[in-house]
Amino acid sequence: MDDLPLFPIAIVLLPQEDIPLHIFEPRYRELTARCLEHDEPFAIVFEDDAGQRSVGCTARIVQVLETFADGRSNILVRGEAPVVIEAVHDDRSYATATASPLPDSVERAPADAEAAALDAFGDLQKAIGDDAPAPPAGEGLSYALAGRVDWPAATKQALLEERDEAARLRRVTLLLRAAVRGLKLADAAQERARKNGRVRTADELASELGLD
Repeated sequence: MDDLPLFPIAIVLLPQEDIPLHIFEPRYRELTARCLEHDEPFAIVFEDDAGQRSVGCTARIVQVLETFADGRSNILVRGEAPVVIEAVHDDRSYATATASPLPDSVERAPADAEAAALDAFGDLQKAIGDDAPAPPAGEGLSYALAGRVDWPAATKQALLEERDEAARLRRVTLLLRAAVRGLKLADAAQERARKNGRVRTADELASELGLD
């Protein structure tokens, strides 16, 4: 890819993940118009005070949610595939890049790893009262699960850059279990405080609940 449109922003998009974007700057209106007209992707690349990362994710516009008289719009995009940015060009109003795909070294994790990840995701769904169907086991399960949870950008960027599905799925499983543990500790802290006015430390609560 020699002319891939770039959308640097302080969020990370993962493959299979859907996110809404508010398009208001003229350069990004031009970018989205191009992608809609030619049905082509652009790349979302995480950018913060430390600069722009070299690994991003291609995004395809799946729906224009709303358009405004002044040219702004709300769109829904879906993550497709990780790419490494090799060179950035400034020939247009928006930046474009020479980029290459980043395939996984291992396309699918072992069955036991997939089962553990789905169990951890199920526990999180129970904890938050989510009854939506879980993603099916198979290729790309780590991204399908990770995209259903609002992780910090640094966490998502690390997942995006990890090129081994088995290793990525193990990391997602640990993140899901940590999220469940955190929710249980928070609920327990509120219950203890309600009963006796004393909030125990996280270590004390974990010991009482068998979560340490």
